[in-house]
Amino acid sequence: MDQRSTALRRALQDLHAGRYAAAAAGSRRWAVPADLDGTLIHGLALGAAGDAAAAALLAGVARQRPGHDHPVQDLLTLPGQRDRAEAHLRAALHHMPDDPRLLAALGAVLAERGPMQEAITAFQHVAEQRPGDAAAWSNLGKALAAEGRFAESGPAFDTALRLAPRDAQLGLNRAVMLLKAGQWDQGWPAFRCRHALPGRPPPLPGKRLETLDGVAGRTVLLVHDEGFGDTLQFIRYAPLLAGRGATVLVQVPPPLTRLLRTVPGIADMVASPALPRYDLWCPIPDLPGVFGTTPESVPVPVPYLHADPDAAASWAVRLPPGRRIGVAWAGAARAHDAAALAADRVRSMPPSLLAPLTAVPEAAWISLQWGVPAPPGFVDVMGGVRDFADTAAIVANLDAVVSVDTAVAHLAGGMDKPVLLLDRYDNCWRWLSGREDTPWYPTMRIVRQQRPGDWAGVVSAAATLLTMR
Repeated sequence: MDQRSTALRRALQDLHAGRYAAAAAGSRRWAVPADLDGTLIHGLALGAAGDAAAAALLAGVARQRPGHDHPVQDLLTLPGQRDRAEAHLRAALHHMPDDPRLLAALGAVLAERGPMQEAITAFQHVAEQRPGDAAAWSNLGKALAAEGRFAESGPAFDTALRLAPRDAQLGLNRAVMLLKAGQWDQGWPAFRCRHALPGRPPPLPGKRLETLDGVAGRTVLLVHDEGFGDTLQFIRYAPLLAGRGATVLVQVPPPLTRLLRTVPGIADMVASPALPRYDLWCPIPDLPGVFGTTPESVPVPVPYLHADPDAAASWAVRLPPGRRIGVAWAGAARAHDAAALAADRVRSMPPSLLAPLTAVPEAAWISLQWGVPAPPGFVDVMGGVRDFADTAAIVANLDAVVSVDTAVAHLAGGMDKPVLLLDRYDNCWRWLSGREDTPWYPTMRIVRQQRPGDWAGVVSAAATLLTMR
């Protein structure tokens, strides 16, 4: 291997290890116009180290590779650079102010961190420059929907799907907008397009349940399909199916099995991957569409989730006295799902931001966050928790639950416990738009960010509400 190749390979290793000064020093000799790779590595190293000279170097590389992503997007993947994404992108835009690659990336960053209107403006510029780019129109539609501007987001999604009618992700983005807007008659059927996403499990054998016609006397298998929270939210339909004369079987991951045995109307729980005999099957999140649910007709048989009385009594003596309030501050990231990972970044918060809650008078704070230590001021009992049935036994002894948008909120809501939902600015479709209440859980109140990323404001508002009672 020649000297150049050896030096650049070592510089690249330093770069990905976060040794930016070493990477910059090792690649400096090769950062000349005739050496694109050397210039790229040196520019990335300088940018990661905070050197303003990087932007011009990376712009030069970008102009020579018009068909590739702008190299600043490589910079954002390096250790410690995500928090500096906006600064990197704006520096790059100074050299290439109308580059749609940079505008799209900046829009994505601003959609997560705000201001949302600036994200919309960035996406509008991309759509204007690339009117045939379906993803650009979908990104614009998503940002407009985040602001509740559904009359504008709908046409943007229509354009995206006209350009790429078979793109399941774009179809799902539109479905989420419809559900968030409360247009559930259109949203539930559209939501089924998620089954066509790459990497999804194949459908089960046999006929899928799509209507309620003829379910009496039939065996229906309900299967876990999304996150734990989705199953906890929509398992409420199992008793309704049983009430129509169906024999209801349920197949869910082990952490849910013991808890869901408490749901009325479920004839049996089925262990995966075995399949019982059944006549019809249905992914659990598709049940609202099967029942034709609207925001005005959400079935609220609350509580429909129950703790085992003996387990609840056992937990009662292990919890501190006083006004017990449970808290969960993060979701469970699904590493196989890029969209879910992106959502988890904005729905979860650092536990250090919960400190103002400990000032609420006479409150004993109980961590409901599994697998991580509780922050100071919070009682950690989760080491003795095996599954959601154990968590339910703890929740049964609480006066209230404070949670981000994760399964714990659905568990507490389904148990008819008072819940303060700490919600992100661009909230999940299930909570509709601009509401502090939800038809899904009568005991839930939503405290939503007033600007993207403002968890401190949300926690402060929650502490005030809990102090006022």
